[in-house]
Amino acid sequence: MTEKAPRRFGLYYSPAADRYRQADLEAFAPLLQRMGAGWLVVRSTATRAVPESFLKGLLARGITPLVHLTLPLEASPADVQVLLRSYARWGVRHVAFFDRPNLQTAWGRAWGQPDLPARFLDAFVPLAAAADAEGLQPFFPPLAPGGDYWDLAFLRAALEGLRRRNPLVAERLGLCAYAWAEGKPLTWGRGGPEVWPAARPYFTPPDSEDHRGFHIYDWYATEAQAALGRVPSVFLLGMGSRYGREPDATVENKNTAIARLFLEGRLPPEVLGGAFWLLLAPPETPEAAAAWLEPSGKPRGMVAALEALTPAAANAGSAAKRAAGAPARRYVLLPSFARGVPPHYLSAALPWLQRGEATVGFSVEEALQARHITLLGSPNDFPAEARAALQASGATLEWVPVNSPSEVAS
Repeated sequence: MTEKAPRRFGLYYSPAADRYRQADLEAFAPLLQRMGAGWLVVRSTATRAVPESFLKGLLARGITPLVHLTLPLEASPADVQVLLRSYARWGVRHVAFFDRPNLQTAWGRAWGQPDLPARFLDAFVPLAAAADAEGLQPFFPPLAPGGDYWDLAFLRAALEGLRRRNPLVAERLGLCAYAWAEGKPLTWGRGGPEVWPAARPYFTPPDSEDHRGFHIYDWYATEAQAALGRVPSVFLLGMGSRYGREPDATVENKNTAIARLFLEGRLPPEVLGGAFWLLLAPPETPEAAAAWLEPSGKPRGMVAALEALTPAAANAGSAAKRAAGAPARRYVLLPSFARGVPPHYLSAALPWLQRGEATVGFSVEEALQARHITLLGSPNDFPAEARAALQASGATLEWVPVNSPSEVAS
């Protein structure tokens, strides 16, 4: 049923279920390719879908989307049936439901009722079955490592219950995990409970280690094997070290080491892929401190670190363009406007068209293949993400202001 996907690292796109314009795709996809990203986790709700053009654009560039559907626990298949069918038709193959249901904040007043894992299955199983019926692989949500309800116990009980309720979904299920590495070495907890049998819920002896680190997948594999009789695919929905949690240099060193594990094939076969946290976030949110693109659009050190680590991947997009034909030496980039391009912008581009000195267009992706990029208008005419991608391209940038008709007349 499911298709093979790249066992590579990627990024979680944004904690907000938006920013899915064509301009966003053209700004970010080349950046992801240069970093060697094989996955992009995109967030969706029942009422805010990831557009078809965005998803197909990722797939066309060799980037596999995993849709993270963050829903209220009272959601039903009727709320998302059409959405799941559309995602499957557009090429999506992996969908994860909910987020950290072992936290009290996910339940509100219902938290104190008995048998939390079973009550979670009441919400999860119908949605997972609906996804499976559409040809999508359903993923069990990432749990908070530790959490208000110990995540290992929650996972074991939920998987045991799932196997009894719906063996078919249990057979096709994937798992998600948060594999955070802040404050611990990357080797923390490696080998799982067989290596660290003294670890207990909410108590780890001084001479022991637990699952709350990058190697959380070793511990989840043990719980899944006991509950299901097999180890499902595990996707690390968030992994490594986040900006704001450790010094920037530590974040970049740890995450670069994790990327090498993926690139060198040194992770167990059940690890399907993993997503670093976080490409971008709304500037007014707490997650903005962790974003790899600052609110100004400037890339942080992790972007350059991965570009340097994967030069072959970094040049993949350019190589494909060159195979089809030599890239333009100069590209004149016009901004996109919701109501069409004002005539005075087209007039400003006319001299380049008449002289035939450059390619003129609206595609950030095409512009990134040129050695010299002329941008018509002001920086405010272009999204911050587009400016960031252009600044990171290594091309020579030239800004040419465009005067409005009233300014010209005066």
